[in-house]
Amino acid sequence: MPRARALETERGIQGPLTVEIYDQMQRHFRDKGWIETKTLIQSGITERTALEVGIGPGYLGLEWLKHTDRTRLTGADISRDMITLARMNAAEYVFTERTEYVECTGAAMPFDDNEFDAAFSAGSLHEWSDIPKTLEEIWRVLKPGG
Repeated sequence: MPRARALETERGIQGPLTVEIYDQMQRHFRDKGWIETKTLIQSGITERTALEVGIGPGYLGLEWLKHTDRTRLTGADISRDMITLARMNAAEYVFTERTEYVECTGAAMPFDDNEFDAAFSAGSLHEWSDIPKTLEEIWRVLKPGG
């Protein structure tokens, strides 16, 4: 019989030292080309508005913005510390006008129905306390055909 799923965290990555170390790791991944921006582009996510669920330091979405035109990104994360870091990284990329970051859980997102043209996430599934509800929320906020 399978064991019950153990959540890694209900709070996300918090605290200055942990956030700094995680940012350094993600920068290394970015600099090595290990962040899957090309996959997003190849899948057709190349225009308009996108939602990233579980942004961490924000590099996936920021790299996506760097490789697209006339796009906007909204990032959702449960960690206030990660949102603060993602905002700083967006400023470093000079994308503050094209980004918005919101503190929330994936299972209860404060967005309108049919708000986004696309949605993506990478590396945050282990922190979703209610995976089916989070997927339902993503579906709810996506425009038809998104």
